[in-house]
Amino acid sequence: MKRFVLHSENNIENIQLYKDHFGEYLAVQKIGNSFFDDLKEYTIFKRDITQNSIYQLLIDGNIKEDFILINAASFDYLVFKDKFLLRNNPHLILDGSVFIAKILNIKRIDIVLKDYYLEERDIILKSIVEAEDANFVYDIEINIYDEYAYYNKYNIRITPSFLENKKYIFDLETISQIAYLAHIGGFTFKDYGNGEYKGSNILSITGDIINPNLYEFEMHTPLRNIVKAAGGTVKEYTIKCVFTNGFLNPPIDFETFQKMTLDYECFDSLNMKIGNGGICFIQEDRCIIRVVLKIIQFGKSISCGRCSPCHYGFDLCEYYINRMLLGYSNFDDYSNLKEAVEMIKIGASCLYIRSLANCILSTMEMFRDEFVYLIENKITLYSFVKN
Repeated sequence: MKRFVLHSENNIENIQLYKDHFGEYLAVQKIGNSFFDDLKEYTIFKRDITQNSIYQLLIDGNIKEDFILINAASFDYLVFKDKFLLRNNPHLILDGSVFIAKILNIKRIDIVLKDYYLEERDIILKSIVEAEDANFVYDIEINIYDEYAYYNKYNIRITPSFLENKKYIFDLETISQIAYLAHIGGFTFKDYGNGEYKGSNILSITGDIINPNLYEFEMHTPLRNIVKAAGGTVKEYTIKCVFTNGFLNPPIDFETFQKMTLDYECFDSLNMKIGNGGICFIQEDRCIIRVVLKIIQFGKSISCGRCSPCHYGFDLCEYYINRMLLGYSNFDDYSNLKEAVEMIKIGASCLYIRSLANCILSTMEMFRDEFVYLIENKITLYSFVKN
């Protein structure tokens, strides 16, 4: 089975290879209204916590923003698409970005990368120079920053709160999907996917699976096929739960997961989102308390610290769960941990953190027996740390 559907197995490293595959940049083609007709019929959603419709975003005349931000500095837990997309087809990202800027009549594009994406920075810089030399960029200003340089210039940090409040912000996969639809047209795009929603989705498969990696699947693919494509699970152990959307959905049991399909209706029916496409498998012998601790520490690391429930809540959560793991706890600590997470879920200002808190709460409820065992026996049910 091929790992990719729309994306190339090989890197498209320069503008000539890109033109051989796709033709001229979209901004210099006469696309007309056909793109909006296709986008309306074959809905593309942002691959983030908002999961907003791109069509609705582009036709909304009430948004007053003067620049587009391309987020290549995503912080989703165990989701690792950005490096691949920057290396695989940098011109596709630029093409889609310039096309959207032209539609919105915006003259500035900011691309923000992680500070350690040094090779990727060089790749995207080379692509910008090639696109400018080919007169594909017109009068649009394209800037590249790492997170720290962006903060120093604009006093803006790439936090959940900022990402949810700015409208014209796009992750790399969303931009790529828009560019694919515009280039191949709805008549071809509709062939990718069997259900109501068309196109593809890149999934970050991690955890207790034989071949963790990035895989691209057509919409409406049965999730059991995704397990098979990733090599399946370790036969000696069962999977006790699966986390989706980068730990922003509640965990689900493996049996339910295998009955699902990769489409928005299926996920919506379980009050979940496909979102960033992160999927993590947890096998039976892995300590769920330590998994919860990792999620708490992740939440603490990305918090902007502006609202008290989030700023102090994760510290409290970490304190109570460490008391449990060190064998100093009683049942009050479980109750206190739950109350602290509930405080975050109710009081945090951004949806991302509230969703993360809901995931923690659901995990605590689903695996209450492991917490009880730890409190009663002063040792975890699975009392070793797996690498």
